[in-house]
Amino acid sequence: MSEDILVGDVGGTHVRFAIAHRQGGKIVTGSFVKFAGDDFDGIDDVLSAYLDQSGARARRACFALAGPVRHGEVTLTNRGWHVSEQALQTRFGFSDARLINDFTAMARAVPELEPDRFEPILPGTPDPEAPVIVAGPGTGFGVATLIPDHGDWNVLTGEGGHMAFAPRSELEFQLAGILLRKFGYVSNELVSSGTGLVPVHEAFCEIYGRPVEDLSPADIRERADAGDEMYVQLILVRACTVMGAVGDLALANGALGGVVLAGGVTERIVDFLRMPEAADRFRARGPMSDFLENCPVVLMKDPGAPLIGAAAYYDQELRK
Repeated sequence: MSEDILVGDVGGTHVRFAIAHRQGGKIVTGSFVKFAGDDFDGIDDVLSAYLDQSGARARRACFALAGPVRHGEVTLTNRGWHVSEQALQTRFGFSDARLINDFTAMARAVPELEPDRFEPILPGTPDPEAPVIVAGPGTGFGVATLIPDHGDWNVLTGEGGHMAFAPRSELEFQLAGILLRKFGYVSNELVSSGTGLVPVHEAFCEIYGRPVEDLSPADIRERADAGDEMYVQLILVRACTVMGAVGDLALANGALGGVVLAGGVTERIVDFLRMPEAADRFRARGPMSDFLENCPVVLMKDPGAPLIGAAAYYDQELRK
């Protein structure tokens, strides 16, 4: 990838753009700008604002978006914007525009990043020949499987965040019952992501017999840190849900290459992810508990990862 490519990370909360190219074997980005998605009506508006503000130009583009991509089109899961490759090419004059899932980009960034971009959560030794799970909650809950392929990397994506929530404790069964009554289906995304925080908070207030207050995620964390047991348990349940979900994914995919956690919610509850209860959710698998005993779990700490991953994905596609 010798020429510049315009890359974008279009999520449920923020939209980020940059210009990328490969230099000395590494993806290098510049002209980075971050926008709040709520300030715009659609992808055309925010992309126009980026081009006007940065003065950046590129003939090719690859955008990572938080939603399932089908036939070159996607509707964002938690925003409702509809985006089309053909429409972007027509509107902005790109010779080529590709749309990929945001966790496709997140996963493809993993082999491009330096080791210091990852923070250990659970120790282990990765199998370099095995798949890697890249997943975690932010506004939603993204999931991808990174598969080594003779020096390259393939990414398998889906909507794994919408797999059914699997309660194991009495408190979690109470939570699942309340959410099931309200929503008819309870997913890991509903329990652990940003979009589910309000209904989960309301359910905890019902369980504990307390009035519902209008609290931000920071307020909830502050109360947990102050020792309020309801909020400690609320965050712990979310952490256990994350670790249980990625453990399920690792089992299903034979992902002994490890688990890479990503997403804003994951970063904010990292200390809870290390608690014995959460670690147990990942490793305790009945007669198959030994399978994940040495599978490492790390946290990705690079906010530019989806942009790097989008560029790396596009570069690899061009070489096919």
